[in-house]
Amino acid sequence: MDDARPDPADALAAIGNERRVSMIYELQQAFREGEYALPYAELKRRVGVRDSGNFNYHLQRLVGQYVRKTADGYTLTYAGRKVASALTAGIFTKQADGTTLSASGTCYNCHEESLVARYEHERVCIACADCGEELLHNPFPPAPTTRRNDLLSAFDAWTRRWNALAFARTCSECGSRMDGELTDATPTLSVGDVPYRLRVTCRECWAMSNLPPGLLVRDHPKVVEFHASHGVDIASIPSWNLDWALHHDYLGVVSDDPLRIRLRIPLEDEELQLTFDRKGTVVSTATTR
Repeated sequence: MDDARPDPADALAAIGNERRVSMIYELQQAFREGEYALPYAELKRRVGVRDSGNFNYHLQRLVGQYVRKTADGYTLTYAGRKVASALTAGIFTKQADGTTLSASGTCYNCHEESLVARYEHERVCIACADCGEELLHNPFPPAPTTRRNDLLSAFDAWTRRWNALAFARTCSECGSRMDGELTDATPTLSVGDVPYRLRVTCRECWAMSNLPPGLLVRDHPKVVEFHASHGVDIASIPSWNLDWALHHDYLGVVSDDPLRIRLRIPLEDEELQLTFDRKGTVVSTATTR
C-alpha cells in the first residue's frame, strides 16, 4: 500500500506563505467564535483576497494536511490547529528573553526567600538570587510571558502536566511512547539536588528530561491523599516549593541490586514513603510515624 503522507519538507513549505497563514488564523478565530467551518466566500472575505483564482490556489495548498473541506465549508485539521496554536503561542515569532519576576517560597539550599523566575532561551527558570541554586526549569511558550499576570501559576500547571505525562510515559510534544530509567548522572539540563533522577526520553521526537522522582509523583493518588489527610491541598503548592521533591535529604538508595530508591515525604508526625524501581515505577508505599 502506498504511503500517501506528504513529505515533511513539502508540508512545511505549504504554510510558508502569508496568505496561507492568514487562512489558518481566520479558521482558528472562527472556531473560537463557535463556527466549526467557514464557507468559501466567507473565508475569502475574511482573508481579504479579491482574486478568486489566487485565493483558491493558496487554499488548495492547505487542503488535506492543514484544512479539511466539509459540507459546511472549510475547517482546520488537527495539524492545522497545531500550527495555529504555535503561532498564537509566539513560538515562531516572539522573543521574551529577560522577563524576570519574584517567585514565592524559600530556597531548599540556603533557606532564603530570594527566589526569582527568569524567562530565557524559551524556558522559565526558578533560581535563588542569594546562592545561585537552580530549583526548577522547563520549556514554556514565549507569548504568555507578556500576556499573563499569573505567569508563574500558568508555568507550574504547564510543568505539572509535562511531568504527569512523562510519568505515564507519554510524550507531551508528539504523543509517542517515552522510556524512563533512573540515573545518578547530573546532566546540564537537570532539575533539583538529588542523587537520582528519572531520565525520560521520547522514542520519536526531541523531548527528554532528567527529573527528580518527587516531581513525577506530586499528583500520585497516595501523595494527594496523604497531604489531604493533614489538611494540605498539594495542588496549591508550586512545584519549586516542594523541598521533599527537589532535595537530596528526602531521597535515598534502599538497595543496589536490584536498584531501589525511596522518597520520604514528612508531614507533622507522619511520613509517606514511596519506593521506586530502576524504571521509575512506584513499587510500594508506606506511611510511618
